[in-house]
Amino acid sequence: MSDEILRRFARDQWVRMHGTPRVTVLAGAERARQMWRQWLAVGSLHGELFAGRLDEAVREATARATAEPRLPVAVLAAPGELAAWRRGRRDRLAAMVDEGLVEIAEPAPAAPAAAASTPAAAAAATPARSPRGAGTPSDAAMFDARSAAEAQMFEALEATPATAGRFELNGYLSVHFGGGAAEVDLLARRDGIAIEIDGYHHFTDLDAYRRDRKKDLLLQLQGLIVIRLHAQDVMRDPRPGVTAVCQVLAYRKERRP
Repeated sequence: MSDEILRRFARDQWVRMHGTPRVTVLAGAERARQMWRQWLAVGSLHGELFAGRLDEAVREATARATAEPRLPVAVLAAPGELAAWRRGRRDRLAAMVDEGLVEIAEPAPAAPAAAASTPAAAAAATPARSPRGAGTPSDAAMFDARSAAEAQMFEALEATPATAGRFELNGYLSVHFGGGAAEVDLLARRDGIAIEIDGYHHFTDLDAYRRDRKKDLLLQLQGLIVIRLHAQDVMRDPRPGVTAVCQVLAYRKERRP
């Protein structure tokens, strides 16, 4: 579910960057507020979150989005209140709410912990660590910069006619790297392009740097052109990354017999 929410945030941001006002409408409560704040934080973005009386919040948010199309703008609303407000409306405000609606459910309350009589029972009662991007409130972060940037870049590629439908998220190759099959953040198999999104640790950890260089060589030996992008750059503006992909596509086209 968190991956879907990341992609919705990214899609709305891409639409705003292209000058079309878009208000992200968060149907939820505290978890929705937290996810929006973290989305802004991982991209070092400045945005607005409107709450309170729904009709006023939607009008204020729409006016702000119209005045500053590239500014991330969201409205927080309880699902029941939103459904009542939306019922029977066919105006521009209702259309904007429909376009930007993101439903974010609150986590189910934890069941009372029973006393564990054995070590095995205690281990079974311990929740497993969530994978990257799982987005559970118990995690230190609902999602990290890399997963958010992957979603941002993927949505930008999907929204660009020249690159739409060419890439898959987290594609696997039939060669091994590390402990399993080599994984590429964004992979265009038919066009032979691999996009890797690098977080800050890629440049501060010498082992991570060495690993990336080995992976680049492996991907190149598979006939892939590798494009490396910094997560923070992608979050702020994915358009230079899309331009790089278009340049590679043009290069591939020129070299075809």
